[in-house]
Amino acid sequence: MGYEYFPGNSLLHRLDPRTKFLIFLMIVVLTVSIADPVGIFALLVLTAILYRVAGIPGRKLRNMIVSLLPVFALFIFLNWFIVPPKGAHLLFTLFGLPITIETTMVGVTGGLRFLLFICVARLLTMTTSIAELLVALVKLKVPKEVATSLGIGFSSVAILIDKINTVREAQISRAAKVDVKNPFKKLFALIPIIVPAIYLTILRGMDVAKALESRAFTYNPAGRTMRKHIKLKTIDYAFLTVWLIFTVVVAFLRFKYGWFDYMFTIGRFL
Repeated sequence: MGYEYFPGNSLLHRLDPRTKFLIFLMIVVLTVSIADPVGIFALLVLTAILYRVAGIPGRKLRNMIVSLLPVFALFIFLNWFIVPPKGAHLLFTLFGLPITIETTMVGVTGGLRFLLFICVARLLTMTTSIAELLVALVKLKVPKEVATSLGIGFSSVAILIDKINTVREAQISRAAKVDVKNPFKKLFALIPIIVPAIYLTILRGMDVAKALESRAFTYNPAGRTMRKHIKLKTIDYAFLTVWLIFTVVVAFLRFKYGWFDYMFTIGRFL
């Protein structure tokens, strides 16, 4: 998926990019701390609400989750082969292996964590422009050369996809068969698309390098100024305070009293 930004004036759009970075890190801490699938699902619902607040079309989140469902199912399937703990509750047997509620909950939690990571990361990029991202990286003491390279890379993904589609349509117009079902034939059928696309990408990279050199990009990078400036505002401090308190409370309950384990909710009904 390329870097997709949705312009807007929502609450999330007005937040400083550094605030969104820190909130993302706190969500990662929450996701690692919480092992209860119900808790992870609640965070996923909260993320969906944030998508709504940001004004991002619901089909974007829906299509993203649907495309990741096979990976979610794979998490559950692979965890079925983990040796269940003593006293585990049997669900059924598969190929002679006991499938328990505990191993299933571990798989469900792992799959939900994966979905949450992807959705939160995409929310960050959809509400943060590349210009804001670059300034935030520089403010976080990332070298300006690295920040610029990341920005060029993000902005080039969509162009690369467009070039691949152009090459594909051109090859189809020349009677090239690219839509074949056999995976081995598919691999060879994609060669006439991949090779020209790589060549065009190299040419674009050379053009970008020449443009940077012509603008004296390598001259005194430490003293380079930024056209766009960002500054933490009251709303940023308020968001960070609320998320920090929430993260600390959940982590304290998890590691001090053992809350939010894999069977925290399901165990109440067993």
